[in-house]
Amino acid sequence: MFKLNVIVLISCFGLTACGYKPLYGVDSSGRNISSKLNAISVDPQSNRQDQLIRNEILSSIGSNSNSPIYSLSFKSNANDADTVQAFNADTLRKSYQLNVKFDLVRKANGKSVLKGTTFAHVSYDKTAAPFSDYQAKISAQERAAKQVGSDIRTRLAAYFASR
Repeated sequence: MFKLNVIVLISCFGLTACGYKPLYGVDSSGRNISSKLNAISVDPQSNRQDQLIRNEILSSIGSNSNSPIYSLSFKSNANDADTVQAFNADTLRKSYQLNVKFDLVRKANGKSVLKGTTFAHVSYDKTAAPFSDYQAKISAQERAAKQVGSDIRTRLAAYFASR
């Protein structure tokens, strides 16, 4: 057991020598990633899908700053694609595809500091019941928004961790 502890300790020293720093650690100024993410405001959205993405981002970054330093804007594009079709031309499985371009801008000078794209492909079943089909599509939209929002949050955290 002692040997294992020594090996782990030596490995940790090796990681610090290569410039590794944990994503959710505290930087030299005493601030952590959460406090930097709190300084982001997310632009209001005009449609349901974009509002779902915005809500996911806000709930994961905890944006509650009275004077945000950054502004996050994004534009999404979504569509349905048939995945599995039966011989009688009925679609049995669909794929909801969501593509998002995002831009993080420093409010002081209006310059973009991080741009990127992300996507989510979520499949759902199509049945002969219209209400079930509608609910399945809504659920797919919510799952896609959750995936995209989570990916954007991770990219923002990685950006702030590298600064």
